[in-house]
Amino acid sequence: MVVLVSTTKEHTILYVENIMNNKAKLDFIVNLHKKNTDSLGFIPAPYMEKLVNNDQVFLEYEGGLPSGYCIIGNGRGKTLKIYQHCVEEELRRLEHGKELFNKIEFEAQKRGYENIHLRCRENLESNKFWAALGFQFMYLEPKITQRTNKGINHWLYNVKEPIQYPIIGI
Repeated sequence: MVVLVSTTKEHTILYVENIMNNKAKLDFIVNLHKKNTDSLGFIPAPYMEKLVNNDQVFLEYEGGLPSGYCIIGNGRGKTLKIYQHCVEEELRRLEHGKELFNKIEFEAQKRGYENIHLRCRENLESNKFWAALGFQFMYLEPKITQRTNKGINHWLYNVKEPIQYPIIGI
């Protein structure tokens, strides 16, 4: 078990992360991806395994079981990229997606990123989720694919600075 603490101007978050082995993580991600393939982009299994092994995959839990995942890229300059963010359908609207994103914001703070960027197909409900989290709509990429016939929204989030508290009594 790993305990992480993130403090921003708005709130303090304590994360207790269950450690799953990488095979179990990969199995969960692949299965959840299959259920949501129409909403998620394609990531080949060997590359997905590489992302899991490189600690670029974060999980959210419900009752000790994984409920969602987020995959991040290495980022460019001061911007971290979210590749995929998905929560079990029956557990959506229960704060799991928000808690999962809080972990990503904490990770971005640790790595020194100033922004988080993601792309989301224009017709997906998840665009409302990103706006509600405070992401700013940047632009619509008119990249119409044969499979979806939809453009891609680009979203940007400004990472909040963690509050530094003085250590007293040391």
